Amino acid sequence: MKEPKAIYEHTQVKTMLHRVNVWFLPFRWGINTYRGCEHNCIYCNARYTHEYLGLPTGEFAYKIIVKDNAAEMLDKELSREKWDKKWTVNLSTVTDPYQPAERQFKITREVLKVFLKHHNVLMVTTKSDLIVRDLDILSEIAQTGFLNVVLTIPMINEDLRRKIEPKAPSIYKRVEILNKIHSAGITVGITAIPLLPYISDGEKDLEKLIKTFAENGADYVILDMLNFREEARGRVMEFIKNYYPDLVPEYEKLYKTDYCDKEYAKQIRKHANKLIKKYKVDNYDKMFSYRKGE
Repeated sequence: MKEPKAIYEHTQVKTMLHRVNVWFLPFRWGINTYRGCEHNCIYCNARYTHEYLGLPTGEFAYKIIVKDNAAEMLDKELSREKWDKKWTVNLSTVTDPYQPAERQFKITREVLKVFLKHHNVLMVTTKSDLIVRDLDILSEIAQTGFLNVVLTIPMINEDLRRKIEPKAPSIYKRVEILNKIHSAGITVGITAIPLLPYISDGEKDLEKLIKTFAENGADYVILDMLNFREEARGRVMEFIKNYYPDLVPEYEKLYKTDYCDKEYAKQIRKHANKLIKKYKVDNYDKMFSYRKGE
């Protein structure tokens, strides 16, 4: 069945900053330049956010909300007397700021100009190679304040990537931009999330993955297992049934809850952490700026 073509709806927002109360994250504030995400990754658990807009979660990958006045509103919020520019803001939290819509609308680029103006601490999270378009601004932000770019690269197998991240850039492109961001003197980390049990978390797979990151300039690597929060369970299990039917019983055993079996996950993390230290991609202090924004 042919996938629907993306529909862009434009809106004027009253606010951009939102509070993120997750203790282990290196930030307390987030913004999203768009709502919805065209990458359509099967493991995505942010689809529920469309419900807040009165939209079906099934339209998350096709009906994209474009925040036309995002830069203007952010400028006002960062100009408030009580706002501290040392508070880290993550761009973005429930969508990719460099999804295909950004090529046309350039909302994220305008938002970056606001961060540069205010010299506000910034973290940018993406899996798109489009970010290299903005290396001019990002380099300035890094030189005049604090910038931490986080790239999502959960696997090294391109065939697997095409199945679970159908509209995201290739692994090759993402590794290439990792190198470019590093060469620009910008702190860059990798989130290898999610690892798929019995599919992408084997010892050889993990070593190849982490070694590749190290050779291309990653400062740090964070790994975690697949979870089944929100709508992820149905989508991922359909994928397993179609491509790895022999693993269906194993996944049913591992995922009694929304999270992977603790002992299984513990063993994977233990091995991964050894590799992270071996290849010296454990510079986690570079994730943090002055303070999160308590």
